[in-house]
Amino acid sequence: MKKSTLALLLILLTGCSDATPTPMTVNLSNEFTLAPDQTVTLTDTELAVTLIGVTGDERCPSAIECALSGPVSLTISVQKDSQTPGEFALLTFTSHDGRSPDGQFEGIQSQVEYQGYVIQVKSVLPYPAKAFNEIKDSEYRVSFLVVEK
Repeated sequence: MKKSTLALLLILLTGCSDATPTPMTVNLSNEFTLAPDQTVTLTDTELAVTLIGVTGDERCPSAIECALSGPVSLTISVQKDSQTPGEFALLTFTSHDGRSPDGQFEGIQSQVEYQGYVIQVKSVLPYPAKAFNEIKDSEYRVSFLVVEK
């Protein structure tokens, strides 16, 4: 009886651990969503994109009135074939539903060109509700779109 209880407890504890998100593969020109430290490989491109993490979130929480709402900053790593990966800092504004605008803002880099491809931030979720810094780093999900230049 004790062995089966111990085994069940170990299984439950293992299921609760923070695991590294599994890598995935998507087709070019399809929007995809990454968690921090998750990597996607784009089919037929030998291109891999990793969300290193969200480094800052200055968006005005939806339950607060702010004069201004700031951008979300994040870092990605991009690698083609076995070349040395490039690391890029990106910024974007989002609406309350987390979607990034299609247009570009001066001084805001929401996309990057790399090896003949354009990697663009499409959304950042969750959107803060009541306070700045209420979202844990591991809770962020960032959507991207990669297209040929």
